[in-house]
Amino acid sequence: MIRRQSDLMEETKHNIRGGVGAARSVDLLKPGEMAGVLSMGRTTLEPGTTIGEHAHPDTEDLYLILEGHGTGLLDGARFPLGPGDLFLVKAGGSHGLINDSEGPLTFLGLLTRSVYSD
Repeated sequence: MIRRQSDLMEETKHNIRGGVGAARSVDLLKPGEMAGVLSMGRTTLEPGTTIGEHAHPDTEDLYLILEGHGTGLLDGARFPLGPGDLFLVKAGGSHGLINDSEGPLTFLGLLTRSVYSD
């Protein structure tokens, strides 16, 4: 499979997972395109935009920060993030993301099935 940048469609999403503000998102992989992967996308949060802390009962989610700075939430803990940082929520945990900086925050999100799910 080859997917060209020019073929990708960007969409605006509002109040992701109970967060606030608008984000721009591009789906890079969809269900069924890669074994075990439910989705992979690139998302940009504008300043003040958040992804609400949410549970992952039977999936795992990795966020890799591509550009910008913000605050990560992982199982109730808060920590600063910048380019190259990543964090992973395992099945049974929760996470979220806050762009509390002056510029955009772009990250790659990879959602997979838990190895523990049926």
